[in-house]
Amino acid sequence: MIQVEIYQAIEALAEGRVHALVAPQGTAVPYLVHSLPSRTSDDTIAGMGASRASVQLDAYAASQLEADQLLEEAIDALDPLDPGELMQLQDYETDTGLYRATAELTIWH
Repeated sequence: MIQVEIYQAIEALAEGRVHALVAPQGTAVPYLVHSLPSRTSDDTIAGMGASRASVQLDAYAASQLEADQLLEEAIDALDPLDPGELMQLQDYETDTGLYRATAELTIWH
């Protein structure tokens, strides 16, 4: 399953503070959250073809530089899965006081 492959590729980052969908309240920074907002499959005459997973990575940290660095490490860790269509965003969450670096990418599997 692609979720397992993604987690195995990034699980050692941020001293293991890697979470699916949402981090538990009070998680120490920096930390990484990953999700698969959508998955689609190609149809072929023989049935289902290749599947496309949209992957979102969110790195949270006390500074934008630290969040950006963690995100780059996560993107690099996914390189063996041959990601594409990369889009990156930055944000600051006033309610938590944390900086966020986000990557949205696609992995065919």
